[in-house]
Amino acid sequence: MAVKKSSASPRTPEAPASISISSAEWSVMELLWEKSPQGSPDICEALTGSEGWKRATSMTLLRRLIDKGAISVEGGAKRWLYSPAVDRERCIAQETRGFLDRLFQGALLPMVAHCLEHQKLSKRELSELRAMLDEATEKKGRQP
Repeated sequence: MAVKKSSASPRTPEAPASISISSAEWSVMELLWEKSPQGSPDICEALTGSEGWKRATSMTLLRRLIDKGAISVEGGAKRWLYSPAVDRERCIAQETRGFLDRLFQGALLPMVAHCLEHQKLSKRELSELRAMLDEATEKKGRQP
């Protein structure tokens, strides 16, 4: 990734309210959410191992994520350090909302029904789901 060498801070756009992250970009983000900051050599090495990507692919994805405001970069001269600029939970919430909107017209219940019908859940998973529903019901009962 060609970054101008200057005393000015590198380009790190402010994170927008909504960020679209591709599947490949998620791999980079997961790596940075797990450990940051990281330099590009470490990121590229990890992605070569986990994804089989060449350095150029990893650097392209880093550049795209910087441009989107999803990651920030600090440092200079010979060492740039990359960190997430957006919270993982925020990104998951956004992706979940997009998924629900695209496939289930924004409704959670049809998605849950679909999963219950088409996914094999263990008794333990069903018990955990029931406990989550009970807890949500209890919380709703306490709200005005």
